[in-house]
Amino acid sequence: YREYAQGDALRHVDWNIYGRLDTMHLKLFQEQEDLTLHLVLDASASMAFGTPRKCDFARRLAAAIGYIGLSGYDRVVGQGFGEAAHALGPLRGKAAAQKLFGFLEGLPAGGAPRLAEQCRNYALRNRTKGLLIFISDLLDEEGYEDALKSLMSVGPDLYMVQVLAPEELDPQMTGDLKLVDAETSGFTEISVSHGLMRQYAETRDQFIEGVRSFCHRRGIGYLLVSSAAPVEEVVLQQLRKGGMLR
Repeated sequence: YREYAQGDALRHVDWNIYGRLDTMHLKLFQEQEDLTLHLVLDASASMAFGTPRKCDFARRLAAAIGYIGLSGYDRVVGQGFGEAAHALGPLRGKAAAQKLFGFLEGLPAGGAPRLAEQCRNYALRNRTKGLLIFISDLLDEEGYEDALKSLMSVGPDLYMVQVLAPEELDPQMTGDLKLVDAETSGFTEISVSHGLMRQYAETRDQFIEGVRSFCHRRGIGYLLVSSAAPVEEVVLQQLRKGGMLR
């Protein structure tokens, strides 16, 4: 909009504004944004850990976000990374919601993450700019930095939702234990002590803060959630507050 100036064509005057404000403004144009919503989920074996399982929370969260996108008639595409890549879409309109839900429900959790490789391949195959939401625990021996850098090329709006299980955020372990890596089958034997748990807490906090700092420096939206968090609260409060949803 801009104010009316002498000589402007009256057909461009917005008479609704004139009726409310008693001033004349020209309506220049109206833009209809055609948004592509990319839902990218980590479906590696580590996401099957926790009570509730991280992969189940990720599916429910992606379903809620995807349904909002479909309701707004945005184009929605889905991708799962795990033992094999699983793709969906593009979908549009509420009628496609069942396809989205079926895809997410059938998405298996298994295999090594290979986040850097799979995110790079996804970025190369998807040149349609839009909003990308990546849901993952980011537990990859090769790191997460290259993966997020690759996803940044898909569009200017990238949001990272890091999902960790309650057992990872606040482990309740005692005694002598054998810990087995779900993805590599490697193991280590430990004797739980106050000192060991304090060291774990420090390492956990450093990892989370490292991800948060990496994202903030590059303009990536970041949210840490527990897999036990209510999905409704995450969507309606935390995602809106963080600017991921409006």
